[in-house]
Amino acid sequence: MADRTLRVGVVVMEDCTPMVPIGVADLFRKLEMLPEYTNDPKARAVEVRFVGAHRRVRTAGGVPIACDVTFGDREHFDLAVVGALDPEIEARLQQNRAVVEWARERHAAGTDLASACTGAFVLAEAGLLERRRATTHWAFQPQFAARYPRVQLEPAAVLVDQGRICTAGGATSFINLVHFLIERRLGVEVAAGMAKMFLIDVNKAPQSAYAVLAGRRDHGDDAILRAQDLIERAPGQDRAVPELARAVGMSERNFVRRFKEATGDSPLGYIQRVRVEAAKRHLERSTAPLSTVAAALGYGDPVALRKLFTRLTGMTPGEYHARYGPRSAPGFVRGRSRGRDATVAAH
Repeated sequence: MADRTLRVGVVVMEDCTPMVPIGVADLFRKLEMLPEYTNDPKARAVEVRFVGAHRRVRTAGGVPIACDVTFGDREHFDLAVVGALDPEIEARLQQNRAVVEWARERHAAGTDLASACTGAFVLAEAGLLERRRATTHWAFQPQFAARYPRVQLEPAAVLVDQGRICTAGGATSFINLVHFLIERRLGVEVAAGMAKMFLIDVNKAPQSAYAVLAGRRDHGDDAILRAQDLIERAPGQDRAVPELARAVGMSERNFVRRFKEATGDSPLGYIQRVRVEAAKRHLERSTAPLSTVAAALGYGDPVALRKLFTRLTGMTPGEYHARYGPRSAPGFVRGRSRGRDATVAAH
């Protein structure tokens, strides 16, 4: 009888984010808690093993993880998951060259590969994402796009399925990634049971909803930095492009050209993104109607803000407020206990 064990390799890299490999392994290992899995006579056994360059790998913050096998052991896996590199991407890639070569070799040998967060850099570095669609954490997407122009980046996607390769967005999207991989490998019922057991949001918002404005400020153009400050200090003030150009002592044409070169965005596009970020803060902190938020940001018609907000975030203002606005029962309960304020978050 053929061995039906699903062998999962969870890659551990030097100075990687420890949350991802530990979380991935834990989710796979806890399948035995699910009645949908344990009561299925046709269920495949799942074997999860940590794999790294050495038997003991030091992850970010000095957290050690003991690996079951090393890259040199040439162990076969049906599926391997690569976690997140910590922020210094290029340095971490250089530090972990062995995993790049290992990923390329394992994929050629038949192992399906998945990455969470900035783990997509490893797969792209191995040449496995060329002419494929992929995603990574929104904060690192400009760097990813510049480094791997032959990869079709899907900036809003939380998950991108390309058959034998799957990539996931920000770090905690590894939960959605594992849910997807379990659905593919072990069936819809097991995946549904997992989602219920671990309260997984299978309809996670697009990454664009999480992204925050991080306008480039390392360009060294003092005049453009002044213009950025003017825009960001008063997002509700109606600043036309000619006015901004005069404020920093430039012709409009020269200002638009230099602004684009410095920030990668047009002045109008930058203004719009700043206003959407300000709208997010309003929606997160208050219950004011959209018309009030729109007026505070210089929009006489809230429809205009709604259209812009939806285009840039992938969610309507109402959807964003429902997800990220002030919490209410039953998910979040505030009360008093023995004379002290008490906060209880329902899990």
